[in-house]
This record gives sequence, C-alpha cells and structure tokens, in this order.
Amino acid sequence: MSRIDFDEPWTYGGQPWHSLKDTDFGVIVVDAAGAIVHVNDRAAQLHGWVRLAVIPEDYSRMYGLFTEEGRPYPSDDLPLTRSVQHGETVRHARWVVRRPDGSRQVMQGTSYPVCDRDGDQVGAVLVHDAIGEPRPG
Repeated sequence: MSRIDFDEPWTYGGQPWHSLKDTDFGVIVVDAAGAIVHVNDRAAQLHGWVRLAVIPEDYSRMYGLFTEEGRPYPSDDLPLTRSVQHGETVRHARWVVRRPDGSRQVMQGTSYPVCDRDGDQVGAVLVHDAIGEPRPG
C-alpha cells in the first residue's frame, strides 16, 4: 500500500478528497498502517481533543470510545479499524465518546477505505457527527 499524500487526489467511497475539506462533519483520516494523520476542527470539537499517530489497537482507549450499552468498544470492531484493515465501508455506525470533561456524546458515522489515483488503498477516513446533546458523565 502507498502513503496518503494530501496534495494528490484520492477518493473515499467514490468521492474526491476535496469534498471533505469544507464539510461540517467530523473527519478523521488514517494512513495505510491505521495511524491517525488528520483530524479536522469539527472532529476535535466532538471528541474534546486531537491525538495524532494513534494506531488501531489504541483507538478505543485513547479516544474514550464505548458501545451504546456502556462497554468499552473493542478497537478491532470500530468502523475506522474495519475500513483500514479490511477495506470495508461501514455505514451509520454508532458509538459513545467519553470526552475529557467527563461528558458522554453519542456519535454516528461512516468509514471508508481511501484509495489513490491508481485505486490502491492508502488509508481510511471516518466521517461522523454527534447525535443529540452531550450527557453528563
């Protein structure tokens, strides 16, 4: 697999990268190894912080991700992990983020493999947003 080059055109779910640059949704991009390389401002706001270089095994722990039932979300089952490691598109998944201030926020999102101009997978992207209002911890 190649590396993500933000100066080169790449696609996610058949859409060009430039379509994500001005979106109102949270966007997290990972490279071919699954390390987080980009978090847009909306995603940082939703999660309460930015942590780059986090790898798939640590997504759940580092970002405080839980199932809607309140159990820690297994990192292997997270949409972004499934997209980067298995090339899956995962639509309308839901999870809960425990933010640094202790509040909890339900999220919903879709993850896609990212492909370069040759069609080779070079990473993955998660596009997501909050569902409802944050709840106290």
